[in-house]
Amino acid sequence: MRALVSVCLLFLPAAVAAQPAPRTVEVRLSSFDFTPNEIRLRAGEPVILHLVNSGRGGHNFSAPQFFAAARGVSGPVSRGAVEVGSHGSADVRLTPAAGRYRLRCTHSLHTAFGMTGNITVE
Repeated sequence: MRALVSVCLLFLPAAVAAQPAPRTVEVRLSSFDFTPNEIRLRAGEPVILHLVNSGRGGHNFSAPQFFAAARGVSGPVSRGAVEVGSHGSADVRLTPAAGRYRLRCTHSLHTAFGMTGNITVE
């Protein structure tokens, strides 16, 4: 039995190492804009969303249905949104689920000024 466990452990690092690193998608949050504002991801493919606020004021990346449908969400997501302070950044790692999701900044009047977008996962 001990020999069988030892043999299995020999192959475990190779299997873990064979998994590719998740793709990083950078999204810039600026004065009333997401760049890109149309984000395309692949269902079931792990991804890191690197959110960068290039503005002087705070913004958030609010996509509650997107985060609720995703698996393995890790990072500063609270109530379906990620707050990113002035000139700050945040990383969220997840595995997205297929669908089309609305993206917006929920700070006062930011959505009205056009800080919206879509996330499409195919």
